[in-house]
Amino acid sequence: MPEQLTDDALCAKGLAVLEDQLGPVHTLRFLALMSRQSFDYQRWRQQHFGSMSVEEILTQAQSASHQRKEPD
Repeated sequence: MPEQLTDDALCAKGLAVLEDQLGPVHTLRFLALMSRQSFDYQRWRQQHFGSMSVEEILTQAQSASHQRKEPD
């Protein structure tokens, strides 16, 4: 099971991932866009995960994580 992160550690790790994938400028732009929009978590979850179980989501996330760690 993944380690439990404090809120501060989770934010730091999330920002690091965004910066790694988007770069600092696009990360700030993304965060600005997110802060200006109203957010309906239930609708977002349904659109992205449909009727997937927590186990299916976790398996998919772990698979993506392993693929990212493999060398090109």
